[in-house]
Amino acid sequence: MPGKGFWGEGMELFRELFGCCPDALEEIKALPLRWDEERFSFWLKQDFPFVEALYRFQVGLLKEAPHPHRAPLVQALMATVEELDWLLSQGADPREPVHPVRQEYIALLQEMEGLSYPYRLVFFYFLNRLFLEAWNAHVEGDGPWQELAEHWSAPEFQAVLFDLEVMAQGQVEGLDPGVLEHYLARILEMEKKTWSLLL
Repeated sequence: MPGKGFWGEGMELFRELFGCCPDALEEIKALPLRWDEERFSFWLKQDFPFVEALYRFQVGLLKEAPHPHRAPLVQALMATVEELDWLLSQGADPREPVHPVRQEYIALLQEMEGLSYPYRLVFFYFLNRLFLEAWNAHVEGDGPWQELAEHWSAPEFQAVLFDLEVMAQGQVEGLDPGVLEHYLARILEMEKKTWSLLL
């Protein structure tokens, strides 16, 4: 499991975006989650439809990406494909009913697909970093999540996150603060609901 401060490099934009909702991440980190293998397995399998929707969101980003953004976005897309493969190997079934919380998050992704490229890139970076911040706070020790933790802590994935931050930083200037705040708050709300499935 990554130690404290593992995500401390290259987080200037992440902290800046939290100006809209300074206490929201701490609320997510403070959730009194209950960890057991059966509960985590259900939560993990229910992640598959969301990651599948995130794959489609990324494909849309890649279609509109300026040339300098394409290689990092391709790498991020491949990481998502690998994650989908891993979830299937853990027993995820695409035919299973999707939990209402996951449906709501998927609907938010689909709504955000209607925004322009700069907004979508910033929100894609934010939700990835936010999830990993929450993961680092909650998931400790050995367990069925260890392989996934190792996947996300790999240097290659960290390099992708760093590139996403740099790219997103270049898009923030000129964006409507009201639109940013609206969707950042909704992403935070959905992350809290998603982690709350483990309460």
